[in-house]
Amino acid sequence: MQLSAQTSPGPLKHVLDDTPESREIWRQTTARFYGLKCEYAPGRSVCSTSASWNLGQLDLLQVAIANQSLSTLAPGDPHWPGDGYLYLKLVREGTMMIEQGGQARVFQSGQLILLDPKRPYRQSFNETTQLIALRIPKVMLRERGFRHDLRGLHAPDAAAPDVHAVSDLILSMADQAGATSARMRRRQGEQLLDLIDIVLDDPSVLMRARSGDATLFRAKRFIAQNLRNADLTATLIASAVSASEAHLHRLFKSEGISLMRYVWMRRLELAARLLKECNESRIQIQEIAYRCGFSTPAHFSRAFKDHYGVSPRDATMAELTGEHSDV
Repeated sequence: MQLSAQTSPGPLKHVLDDTPESREIWRQTTARFYGLKCEYAPGRSVCSTSASWNLGQLDLLQVAIANQSLSTLAPGDPHWPGDGYLYLKLVREGTMMIEQGGQARVFQSGQLILLDPKRPYRQSFNETTQLIALRIPKVMLRERGFRHDLRGLHAPDAAAPDVHAVSDLILSMADQAGATSARMRRRQGEQLLDLIDIVLDDPSVLMRARSGDATLFRAKRFIAQNLRNADLTATLIASAVSASEAHLHRLFKSEGISLMRYVWMRRLELAARLLKECNESRIQIQEIAYRCGFSTPAHFSRAFKDHYGVSPRDATMAELTGEHSDV
């Protein structure tokens, strides 16, 4: 599912009517942009609409779809979307049936569904259904220490207050129809990523990690949530995840990186993202330094240049002038 909205100034929109030409264009578009094979119910109207846009690292799709089924393309197909994402779907109105791994479930209005496309699935719409779908990179979940491998379909309890709050947040973002600024959408995507564990944390459907992996996940989550803390030390991280410092150092070393270098890398990556927003805000280098947990702006500038080969200010100017660097 590769959404052109990533670089588009506005939502990417498609409209389907009942003409043969429109059906063929919709079928091609569904394969090209979403990695799905479309099949139409014979003898029925299939009029549908879709709009998609990015929320920073996430992609959001809002669709009204009728009398068709969508199934994942096979590996080897030029439009196969890969398995680097999880999908969170919210049925806004109508019904949707999903089949995956021998399991078939019907979802009603207001229900959330989480699925992993590395296992082929098929979704069917036998009536006009309004659906919101989020494509979530697994790498972003791993960076936050969230679990990211699912055994099968997962429908969190929509009546639970926290899950309901996440649903309301998704609905409000969908209602904005991609009209907000790119900077706002990035921040909304970050907010959703920070909340996604509310619908992910169900041990009955998530792969059980080895105890070392679970500790590593918790440590990375704590680090991601506390990057702004200049006093984020190995002692503090170990205490937060109930592990010894020595054990935590061994876990990170097994991934080829030291614990505090991992913290340093995550801080620089956050700084690089903030610098890319400088052309849309009045954020200052000094503010970025403190927001990323560096003790002084000078320390931040040295670390940034050592890693990226340019100073933070030069990186900002490259964004403003449209030049591209490796930041």
